[in-house]
Amino acid sequence: MLGCDCRVCTSADPRDRRLRVSAHVEGATEGGPVHIQIDTGPDFRQQALRYGIRRVDAVLFTHHHFDHVVGMDDLRPLVRHDEPAIPCYASAETAGVLRRSFSYIFVDHSYPGVARLDLHEVDGPFDVRSRAGAAGPVRVVPVPARHGDIDVLGYRIGRFAHLTDVSAVPESSLPLLDGLDVLVLDGLRARPHPTHLSFDDAVAVARRVGARRTFLVHMTHDALHAEAENDLPPDVRLGVDGMVVVVGMGE
Repeated sequence: MLGCDCRVCTSADPRDRRLRVSAHVEGATEGGPVHIQIDTGPDFRQQALRYGIRRVDAVLFTHHHFDHVVGMDDLRPLVRHDEPAIPCYASAETAGVLRRSFSYIFVDHSYPGVARLDLHEVDGPFDVRSRAGAAGPVRVVPVPARHGDIDVLGYRIGRFAHLTDVSAVPESSLPLLDGLDVLVLDGLRARPHPTHLSFDDAVAVARRVGARRTFLVHMTHDALHAEAENDLPPDVRLGVDGMVVVVGMGE
C-alpha cells in the first residue's frame, strides 16, 4: 500500500510482496502449448518480465475494473507482424467498457503503435488456439459470479479455475466447477467486505466447490501471510506471486 508502514507493507517475508492479480495459463496440447493470460493489470509488464512470459495467444478478462485491464497496452510487443491479433474475451458489459475506455485500440485505431487486439464477447464456452495455428484447441468455460453489484466472469480450463474479485458464486455456477484439482479464488482479508470474499467466505465457497486444492488471491495488507495461512484449512492456502501449479487438462 502506498505510503503505508504497517507490519505487512514492511514485512521481510517475500510472500507479503504482492503484485496485482493475474494468471498465465500454459495449456498443453498435441500441437504444443497454448498461452492464455487472465487479466492484464497495471503490473502486467513487470510480471511478464519477471516470470518470462514471452507469448500470449489469448486474453481472458474477468471484469472491467482498471486494476485488471489497464496493462493491455503492454501486450503490444507480444504481437509479431506475421501473426494475427491477440483475441481478447470478455462479457458484453466488460467489452462495452473496454471499447469506450480503450477506443484507440478497439474502435478508431487512432494510435499507430497500438497493440493489435481483437475483442470477443463471451456468451458460452469457447476454444483457444495458438495464434501460430499449430497448437490447440484449449477449451475455456466462463463461470458467472458477482463482484458486489456487478457481474464478473471466472474461467475454467481443464481441472483448473480462476475466480478473482468475487463476493458471491451463484448456485447455477457450481456445476461448472465440479471436479477441479485447483481453484484460485478471491480472498481479501479476515474481516468482511462488501465486494470481495473474506477468508471465511472463501473457505465456505471452497467447500461448496470441493476442489482438491484452493489458493486465495487478492489479499490486502490486512493479511500477514504466515499468520493468515495458519488460520486456514490445510487444503486452502494463500497464493504467492510467481507460484506455479500443474493441473490436468481433462475435465
